[in-house]
Amino acid sequence: MKLKLTLLLLGISCSVFGQSQTVGTASATLDVTNIKPTILTGGDMFHVGSSVTSNFNPGFEVPRGSGKHSFISGALWIGGHDAQNYLYLSAQTYRQSNQVGFWPGPVGTNHDPAHSTAYDKIWKVKKVQIQYHIQNFNTPGYSPPTDIATWPGNGNTANGEAAQLAPFVDVNNDGIYSPGQGDYPDIKGDQALYQILNDKGNVKAPYTYPLGYEVHVMHYGFDDATNRPIFNTLFSQYRIVNRGQVSLQDFYAGIWADFDLGNWDDDYVGCDTTTNRFFVYNGDNNDEDKTYTNAQGIQTTAFGYGLNPPVQSVQFLDQTLSKFIYYNNSNNPTNGNPSSGVEYYNYLRAIWRDGKPVTYGYDGTNQARPYTSHMFPGTPGSTGWTESNPVPGSATSTPNTPGDRRGLGSIGPFILNPGQELKFTVAYTFSKDPNATNNIPVAAQDAVAVQNFFNNNLLASSKPIQVKETLKLYPNPASDLLQIQLPNQFANKAAKVVITDNLGRNVLAAKVRQGESTVHLNIASLSKGIYQVSVTSENHTATGRLVKQ
Repeated sequence: MKLKLTLLLLGISCSVFGQSQTVGTASATLDVTNIKPTILTGGDMFHVGSSVTSNFNPGFEVPRGSGKHSFISGALWIGGHDAQNYLYLSAQTYRQSNQVGFWPGPVGTNHDPAHSTAYDKIWKVKKVQIQYHIQNFNTPGYSPPTDIATWPGNGNTANGEAAQLAPFVDVNNDGIYSPGQGDYPDIKGDQALYQILNDKGNVKAPYTYPLGYEVHVMHYGFDDATNRPIFNTLFSQYRIVNRGQVSLQDFYAGIWADFDLGNWDDDYVGCDTTTNRFFVYNGDNNDEDKTYTNAQGIQTTAFGYGLNPPVQSVQFLDQTLSKFIYYNNSNNPTNGNPSSGVEYYNYLRAIWRDGKPVTYGYDGTNQARPYTSHMFPGTPGSTGWTESNPVPGSATSTPNTPGDRRGLGSIGPFILNPGQELKFTVAYTFSKDPNATNNIPVAAQDAVAVQNFFNNNLLASSKPIQVKETLKLYPNPASDLLQIQLPNQFANKAAKVVITDNLGRNVLAAKVRQGESTVHLNIASLSKGIYQVSVTSENHTATGRLVKQ
């Protein structure tokens, strides 16, 4: 298949973009987890600064307050082609010279500077703010927080925008977001960041003609320091809508990551198809500090994670990781930095920038070897093709030299017709167990825990869960019989009690009948350890920490 760039349309780009949007400049950080991620309004994330010429620094601090980071940049890449093989792609890396693939706001008729002014924003809302708003919206003297008051629930239909944008709970069912009448944002997690992006605001770089991509993203996290995997995870839900008139074939969506795991110069990457994730890990067991001169000529230190360094994963929770590729920070025509729309799209499909397939073993470029869609899918330090074992089965396999790594994990292919949408959720999980000497198996266990947490529908939105209580458990620690005293909010309501282990797996469940105030469970079959007990009804939840002895 030979893809076509719409270069002939460049001649009319001046008229199309005569009144164009400016590059998004807003940013926000999440505050409730052990991670401090920076999100920007250009489809990019995990960095501070608008380009490599203006103080570009990492923006994925973990642990929070440590000054250590596991990314220096990340971004959403999407692309597909029409029936005539014309390519429609939006992607970016570092905003060099303000080059971006997305602009703030939904797809509309006019994408002028006023459109940027209206939508160059990330809405930041906590669940406790929503709960307070629900209780006080009609109280005299109450004013909702700005980001609840201005939540972009409805688009400007006079400008051709969709009538319904950001999700909200419509108390009076009139389709209009009215916080003064009790409506409120429908978020996930204990805090969420919400943004809307489009690909029509200006001329994209790398250039392909705009389709009418509209992207909604909700980044969220959970404030639970007792649950290490979840407290160290950023969740991001993406919703990609085709607002254009063109049907897309072979559509892929990917997360591009420039990993900088502490010291950026000693990293390896890999993927795990069983958990649908790709990840970065250290090339040895000591991640030292790295002092260097950055692009602005300023001496900077990347603080390392020391002995027994962590693993940073990027996991697709409701889609299959269909491709993973990594490339070098070079001008190599095969596996260097992409420069054209076709080369970006090739990487989305795990094809080298020169159009050749990735092959199994070595650095993936030896065309005499079998083709593959996933680079380094083995288990580091154990079996399969990894950076530490680039020639599986060879007694003389020499490990790759650790260094600066960037990778791209993709889902697809899909068909995305006009009006259709693709939705998926990504988990960015930082894995470091203080008691572990090797965090690679810890990361694999964390991936299972995060996936189970997601699958068990514990990521409830603000709509059904309005009150969170603490359960009273007797005895605690317990060995065989457990008594759960329910809060008053559960009176005369049907509910469900679930016990989960430290991997997020349901190990015991029972129904709570209406009128019950106490639940008795036999936990003798559970192994010794720490468990979470949750009771959930239609609009209440309560949790407690159980020690099984």
